[in-house]
Amino acid sequence: SLDELRQAIVAMMNRKDELEEQNRSLRNLLDGEMEHSAALRQEMDNWRRKVAEQEERHAMKVQALARENEVLKVQLKKYVGAVQMLRREGQTVEVLPNIWSIDGEFTIPEQKQVENNEELASSYERKLIEVAEMHGELIEFNERLHRALMAKEALVSQMRQELIDLRGPVPGDLSQTSEDQSLSDFEISNRALINVWIPSVFLRGKAANAFHVYQVYVRIKDDEWNVYRRYAEFRSLHHKLQNKYQQVRTFNFPPKKAIGNK
Repeated sequence: SLDELRQAIVAMMNRKDELEEQNRSLRNLLDGEMEHSAALRQEMDNWRRKVAEQEERHAMKVQALARENEVLKVQLKKYVGAVQMLRREGQTVEVLPNIWSIDGEFTIPEQKQVENNEELASSYERKLIEVAEMHGELIEFNERLHRALMAKEALVSQMRQELIDLRGPVPGDLSQTSEDQSLSDFEISNRALINVWIPSVFLRGKAANAFHVYQVYVRIKDDEWNVYRRYAEFRSLHHKLQNKYQQVRTFNFPPKKAIGNK
């Protein structure tokens, strides 16, 4: 009848408005997720760049300290040799027998020369102590640099894991150069070309019309995108692919209980 037709049209219009509202909501959600993913990617790149710069600065400091340490070791050997030589000379002066001059007069070593030798020996000993203290400080500073580097590596690993939890698996860090170029090429060529991830699920609708929308993250090589669909839509797509491609029938579509809503 005419009334039933009007009611059907009104219901259809209401359903259309509801679907348009859901579509706008999903579109806004998609835009927000894409912006969030881009922001996370940018933040991750910034952190990697900062960590790389800090590692480079630390490496330069370690190299400079190593060179300075080698110089100090050489100076230390010279100081030790000089102190030992002065001590031997001092002992020789103490045990020298009496020396008689040509005229038969008795001569004694000059006291001033002995005092100069003792003062020089004391100066070398003080320098030796200073070098030993500087060497200990260098070792302590090197240990602090090593602990800071380990902390930065742990921070990068933690941020990488957080990024994986938010947007799915990430490829290997290709910015790191390997000494064996053939091994690096092998790792790049054999990494996974396709990654599929379900990072989150959203509840849409009200009361009896509530349903879950799954966010499916897909990456193929360097291209990536997000798909937001209901479980029924994915199952319908699977049936269509089964009818069109025989190979799809060999893959069992996962039941809803296996995926879950959370």
